[in-house]
Amino acid sequence: MFDISLFLVYFCLIACLQSAIGVGILVLGTPFLLILGYNIVEIFFFLLPLSIATSFVNLILMKKTVNFKRFSNQELIKFFKICTPSIIVGLIFVKYFQDYINFNYLVSLFIIFSVLFMIFKEKVKFKINFFRISILSIVGLMHGLTNSGGTLMSLALSTNKEKNSARFNITFFYLILASVQYFITVIIFYEKFLLPDGFKIYLMIILGIIIGNILNKLISYTQFRITLNALALLSSFLLFKFS
Repeated sequence: MFDISLFLVYFCLIACLQSAIGVGILVLGTPFLLILGYNIVEIFFFLLPLSIATSFVNLILMKKTVNFKRFSNQELIKFFKICTPSIIVGLIFVKYFQDYINFNYLVSLFIIFSVLFMIFKEKVKFKINFFRISILSIVGLMHGLTNSGGTLMSLALSTNKEKNSARFNITFFYLILASVQYFITVIIFYEKFLLPDGFKIYLMIILGIIIGNILNKLISYTQFRITLNALALLSSFLLFKFS
């Protein structure tokens, strides 16, 4: 039987990571719950509210101290226009074909693709516009399908050499992406709606936010990028190992 205390510690850890670098709860929470036997819809309803709350609190904590890149209204509108229908398509696939999809392998392969894509991008030194239709479509589709579209998004947004600015931008778009997905998930899967239960898990999330914001002050930009890539690859390894 799985020890609930380990469960709580794990979620404290990934909340800490999300607070320190912008991602964590969805990237590592999804494979963790898949390994424990949760289905993908249960994972959506369990993780998305926790991720939204964590990102929202961190944005409030960062807003007054971070000199972040301000995106134009056109870029934000484009993000919604492309990502929203892509998320809907992904969730519809889940609704009608989830019994035929191996989500363990799908999540693993997409995370590996995201990391290798960004490593290749840096090696050949070509620039990519995060707001390209192709990138936003992939991000939205894979987030709707697997909860992991934010992996590619966070890796793309972390190219900013200023650590805290990159962290703010990742957190900002992660909040938007998760909020849009959660809203659509509630509509499509309304009959399966549930909220994360248990006072202890919220305490662990709060503790993770506090520790993560302290940890962020102690890591360099290089450590920041290495952590992002290692975090993504670790989640893939865990899924392959325990599938």
